[in-house]
Amino acid sequence: MYDWTPIPPGGRSAALQPAQAMFLELSQVLNGPQPGPVDGRHSGTSIQNVLWLQRMLGQAQTGVLDGPLFFRLAHLHRLCRRCGGT
Repeated sequence: MYDWTPIPPGGRSAALQPAQAMFLELSQVLNGPQPGPVDGRHSGTSIQNVLWLQRMLGQAQTGVLDGPLFFRLAHLHRLCRRCGGT
């Protein structure tokens, strides 16, 4: 399992790659997430996607990916898969 130290904009972590992969899949079925690289670097599209998710959840838009936000993203991803979206 990953160490869920919050990943700020400009950070880098292997824990970010699964989140980037989920955003990539969600970008194919939802209006909001943008397709981007799955490289573990928290910049550009990665930050924009985190900001989008924070906005949708009514959270402060910091661009920081932490454990609770990752698990909400994973839940959204699972829901879209159940509905046949991804």
